[in-house]
This record gives sequence, structure tokens and C-alpha cells, in this order.
Amino acid sequence: MIQRLSLSDLPQVLALETLVLDNLPRPDLLRRNTAQMWQSCLQAPHVALGDVVDNQLVAVAVLYIPSKGDAEDLAQYLSTFNALDYKSANYKICLVHPQFRGHGRQQQLGRLLEDAALQLGVNLLCSTVSPYNMASILSLQKLGYIADSSLTKYGFVRQLYYKIMCD
Repeated sequence: MIQRLSLSDLPQVLALETLVLDNLPRPDLLRRNTAQMWQSCLQAPHVALGDVVDNQLVAVAVLYIPSKGDAEDLAQYLSTFNALDYKSANYKICLVHPQFRGHGRQQQLGRLLEDAALQLGVNLLCSTVSPYNMASILSLQKLGYIADSSLTKYGFVRQLYYKIMCD
């Protein structure tokens, strides 16, 4: 069952992140978020959704709403698209338990975050992904994201994607 997450879910989110990171074939595919970042993501204005199966969190995805001047505002890094006339947010992260991959959870959560973004008046979504993380790249492409440019973010080279939202 997909549900909105809150601060009380932080221990499960951190445990899922550790499990996912420990099972990656290469460490540069995904970066570890700090507990402080997760605390922020689990509170408004951000939206964190989780997929719970048999009382276990098996997937989490975050819509990050940056504040003015926030270094996490990915729209400021777009090079092929002018984002000035848009209200932007980030499809920040999606983690799926290794045993639950391959069933479309990343795309399902992505679509639900898009719905939440529209309700918040967001009309531009941005995301970064490792150029080696083919599963996430394919998921973003299936969701309609467009590749923009490469940038160094979070200590790694990342590919920046964007999607213009409309009702």
C-alpha cells in the first residue's frame, strides 16, 4: 500500500536506504543522504511516499520543494532549458528494496509524485541520476523526463533531467 511518510518513518527509511546502497553493484550509482536531509524530506513542504508490504517499507520516493536560493534547486543547473517562468521541484530520490525491483514501483511512485507536484502548483520537475544507473535512467525516460546535461553534484558526475508538467 502506498502512503505518505512522516518523521515517524525515519528509522524505516534509513534502514531501506542502507539496504539499497549495500546491494548496489557500484557505490557511485546512488549517494547516501544524511539523516538531516531525510528529516527534511519527511516534512512539508516536501512529499515523501512509501510503499509498504506486510508492514515493511519496500520503496520510498521524494518530491523535494526547494526554497528560494536553495543549492538543491536543480532547475538552476539546467543548460538547455530556461526555467525562469516555472515553479520547480525535484524528483529527489526513489529507493526500492532489492527483492521488490522490477515491478514498476519506481514509475508508480514517480507518477504519484507528479500528481502531488501539480497539486502544489509545480510545473517543472528536475532529477539527477548517475550516468551508470540504467534502471533509473530508463524509469525517468518512461516518465517523460528529458536529458539536459551532465554536472558534478553530490561528489559525483550526474546526468540532469527535467520534465515540464501540465494538467
